[in-house]
Amino acid sequence: MASFNGSNIFGRAVTMVSPPIPVERQENTFPGVNGVESLTMGTRGGVTEVSGLLVGASSADLKTAEDAFRTTYNNGQPYTLVDTFGTSWTDVLLESYNPAPRVRRDQTYGYCRACSARFRHLI
Repeated sequence: MASFNGSNIFGRAVTMVSPPIPVERQENTFPGVNGVESLTMGTRGGVTEVSGLLVGASSADLKTAEDAFRTTYNNGQPYTLVDTFGTSWTDVLLESYNPAPRVRRDQTYGYCRACSARFRHLI
């Protein structure tokens, strides 16, 4: 199950996209020498895009779920992100949280709001 700092803050219907983390390279050429020197400079972090559906039995419960993004994790501190495949990514920051403008009321789940978030991998 997807989680951030051990908590399932993403709600239901979670999708995550974690593209391969890019590797920085330095390319050097020298006069009179054929070819290119390519130096590996290490990884430069990556980005994970997450979307989900936050739910709450009441509007106050939905607000509590949203507050996990707005106050608890929007603090510049890195945490461990576990994706939907069970892969753990250490040193990940919450970069942005984007709730949908509309809150819906569902007979089964109560108050629902679609949301997306962007996480920045530091390593």
